[in-house]
Amino acid sequence: MMKIADNVKKILLVDDFHLCRTFFAEGLRQSPGVLVFESSHSDDALDQIQSICPDVILLNISMQHCSGMSLLQLIHRKFPMVGLLTFSYLHHDHVYAERTICAGASGYISIDEPGENLLAAVEAVSSGGVYLNSELRKKTGIRSVRRGRETGSPFDRLSHREFEVFCLTGHGYVPKRIADKLKVSVKTIETYRERIREKLGLTDGSDLLYHASSFIREQSQPQLL
Repeated sequence: MMKIADNVKKILLVDDFHLCRTFFAEGLRQSPGVLVFESSHSDDALDQIQSICPDVILLNISMQHCSGMSLLQLIHRKFPMVGLLTFSYLHHDHVYAERTICAGASGYISIDEPGENLLAAVEAVSSGGVYLNSELRKKTGIRSVRRGRETGSPFDRLSHREFEVFCLTGHGYVPKRIADKLKVSVKTIETYRERIREKLGLTDGSDLLYHASSFIREQSQPQLL
């Protein structure tokens, strides 16, 4: 096994978008004192966490082939001392930032931020701190105050899993495919869909599909830092 100096920060980058992951990794490797490991799926990520004991896990919560939010919660439960820094290639950063922090992450970085912010975020999280840029701190602070009121975001009413089902529906996933991805039964997914409709005031499955698709269309395509 490779011997790693004590002053080297070990970062595990978990992302199944190969090109974007490579771009992130190469950018991080330009910084001295940083050792970057890469993973593209949940099982491998969990194995690497056990073997390398990273200081920071940089996790894409909008991965294509697994539930990033479920992986975040699992990592936080099994490895609570590891710093988790999250990001998403989808917009609505304030929605994802608040949800990931509540689920156990130590920070969220927007892909619109300059590269030096990523290093600052890694430093903050590896030192036991929390990272959010000033805009996200302001937005999530406002949302926390407004939660539960009519002026708050309707997505505040959804649980983490309900929000995942909503987003996957917007991406065109049918209930069976969502169930396979989240490793639950179709009946469970239908229960989530019913709860989503109730909480968002939607009339039926078609109304849910329309609103979920509209939400996804509002978000930009994946982009690089």
